[in-house]
Order: sequence, then structure tokens, then C-alpha cells
Amino acid sequence: MHAVQDAQYFKQNNNLTPREMATVKLLVKGSKNPSTLYIRFINGRNFDISCSTNLGVDPSKWDNKKANFKNLSTIKDRVKKQAKFEKLKVHVLEAYNDSFMTGDIIDKSWLSDAVSTFFDRPKQEKKLSIQKHFVYYSDFADWWIKNKASKWKTEKNKSLSNRVVSQYESFVKIWREFEGSKHYKIQDLGNEVLDNLTTFMTSKNYATSTTKRHLVRAKFFLARAKTEGIKTDPTYLDRVFVEKEDDDTTHPYLNEKEIDAIYNLDLSHDQSLDNIRDNAIIGLWTGLRISDFNKNLDISNIDEEYIKIKTQKTGAWVTIPLHPQVKSVIKKRHGNLPVKSSNKHFNEQIKIICMLAEIDQKIKGGLVVVDQKTKDKRKVKGMYKKYKLVSSHICRRSFATNLFGQISNRDLMNICGWAKEDMMLHYIKKTKTESADQLKNYWNEKYK
Repeated sequence: MHAVQDAQYFKQNNNLTPREMATVKLLVKGSKNPSTLYIRFINGRNFDISCSTNLGVDPSKWDNKKANFKNLSTIKDRVKKQAKFEKLKVHVLEAYNDSFMTGDIIDKSWLSDAVSTFFDRPKQEKKLSIQKHFVYYSDFADWWIKNKASKWKTEKNKSLSNRVVSQYESFVKIWREFEGSKHYKIQDLGNEVLDNLTTFMTSKNYATSTTKRHLVRAKFFLARAKTEGIKTDPTYLDRVFVEKEDDDTTHPYLNEKEIDAIYNLDLSHDQSLDNIRDNAIIGLWTGLRISDFNKNLDISNIDEEYIKIKTQKTGAWVTIPLHPQVKSVIKKRHGNLPVKSSNKHFNEQIKIICMLAEIDQKIKGGLVVVDQKTKDKRKVKGMYKKYKLVSSHICRRSFATNLFGQISNRDLMNICGWAKEDMMLHYIKKTKTESADQLKNYWNEKYK
């Protein structure tokens, strides 16, 4: 019915009769304010199509003959709006030429799409209605995690693990805190916004490495949005610089003297502490992650002088020679490994063990504290006794740091299962003073 009325209206207006091979007209019907602005595209006798622009204008300020606003000073931003409509006409003609040469069908739907493209409307929009996750970044991230994460392939036959999905969920939580009530649109997220995100995380005392990982996750969701056909700001691909930590030691390690102090502790009075200590010794002298030495490692992995194990996180096979202290732990337990515990229990007890071993010099580091209101975890930098900063991560970090420079980088990488040297260097945590002392000792030995 509406199509017939539109055809009759266009026919009754002689000024709208096509006089050129290809003509774009903008017009309003009736006197109601506001009235819908229509676009009509005519190409001789080939076609005469029209559709709504979904814009509303005041008919008393519109000139159908000029197909634009009248030259009235009462129209706000008149020149800017007039220029926009002239650009719309040019856009439709250019889009027609492109579509004609590629064999596209030119009809009402095509014209509607051309108008939507010009006004930068989302591709997924239908009848001015669109689901929020196709527009807003945080909603898209939530939607993707819920609907796509389980199908996302990291390898040929492997999808995202629950652990990695949890990390993406943690990022979205941080993002929502960052954006507050602003609710960023996907298409507005470029380099500048991502730079503001890293500044925000630095202000919240997130470690540099943590900020960098979340920045990668922020870009990951933008890449996924792009594959869904959502418009993105190409500058999100530009490099974003993350402020580096300003000092030596935010991630401590245990030197060999401190490891010996832990090994020589008499913990026969407490079986739980004794088990944790022995598991820690294995971790400190194998470089295995806690997921391996505290769960995955079995006595069947030990063959005479070596541990041979497939690591849980990466699936890489590693071969590690048995350190004398590791041999002693196994011999003490009559050929068995110490009893395993939960990661939480290990992290709590290893602090007590290090305190008993008097590893209590004050160093600069970050202590994780929990906000009692929000329950969010934050790392607060300051000077703390070293044992307070110890957790399971210190095992792999200490192994790499103590052996760095003692064996070749390639051998250390093979033993720990690192594919790239920069991954290994990430674990090396000697302070500048310790490095200077090492050079000092070398010179003393050379020139004595």
C-alpha cells in the first residue's frame, strides 16, 4: 500500500521526473513536523527506486527542488548539514558505479544499504534495531566468550582451555572498571583508547607484564569483532607502549644460599610443612611449573638420573637432570615423591617455610592485597620482607636465574621448554646490584 502511495506521489510531482541518466533526489512528503526524509534514485527508464533515510526534517525548512535544506539562518549547522546531504548524493552515485561493474542487483534494498553505509550504520542493523553486542565493546566481549570461546581453535584439535577463558573474563572485568559509564563503541576503539587503558592499569598498580597481557586480550576481541563484520578503528593495530616498572625487583627469586637454607630446615615436627618444603625443592631444582611438580609429576617420570615429563601448560616434553637435593628428597622418602597439596595451600605454607629459613631481608616488590569492599586483588608496591613475596612462581624463576650464564641459553631453553629466548629472559630476575657483584667477583678473580 505504501509503495503504491509513494509511486503516486512521485508521479504527481513533475519536478521529480528523471531528466538525467542517473539522478539522486532527497525529498519530504506532507507537512507534519518532523517528516521522513526520502531518497529517490533514478536512472532513465532502467529503474526508479526510493527508500526512507530514517531521518526526520521540518518540511517548512526543506526544498524538494534543490533536494536540500533551504538557505535559512534559523537552521542550526545549516551549511554543515547541506554539505552532508550533497556528499550523500555523490556517495550513492559512486556506490552505483561500483555495484554496476561488479554485477550487483540495484534495488530498494541496495539503496537502503548504500544510505546506511554513508551514515556509518552497523552492518547488522535491521529496521534501526541492533543487538548491543554488535555495537558496544564490553557487550561484544561477553557475547564472544559465551558463544564463541568454546569453538575457538588454538591448534588443529584444541580449543581455548577453561584457564584461558577465565583470563579473558578477568580482562573484561578490568575493562568495565576502566570504561565506567562511558560504554565504548567497538568502532571508536583505537590506539588512543588502548593507551588510556594501559595508563589506567598502571595507576591501579598492575604489573607491567600483567598490563601487557591484558592489552593483547583487548586487541584480541577487536580482531574477533572485525571477523564478525563489525567496523573497527584500524589504529588499534598500532603499537601501544606500556610504562615499565621503575626499579629492580618486583619479582624476587631465591639464590642458592637461600635454597640451601630451606633444604636444611628441620621440619620433622610438621609433616605438612615438610611435604611442602620437599615439593618446593623439586620445583626450585627442576624449573617445573607448580602445575607439573605439584600435580603432574609422578615417580614414573623419573628414570635413573633424569626427569622426563610432558608439561601440562604447553604440552612440551622436557628432560631435566636430577639435582643432588632432589635425589636426597626421593631417597628420604624411600623412592617416592612428597605428598601433593593444593596450589593455595602450597602458596600459604611456602611463605612460612621461608620465614623459618630467615629469608627476611627487605626488598622492593609487590604484595597482593584484597579490597574488602570490591574483593578485587591489587598488587601494592613497597618494601617487604622477602618471605612475604614468595609464591610457587619463585621456583621456576629461581631455577632460570641461578643457571643463567652457567649453561648456554639454548640448553636452558630446552630444559625449561621455552621456544623463544625472550620467554626465557622474562624469568631472569637478577638485580642490577647482583649483576654488578658478579662482574666485581670476576674482576677480583682475574686480577688477584
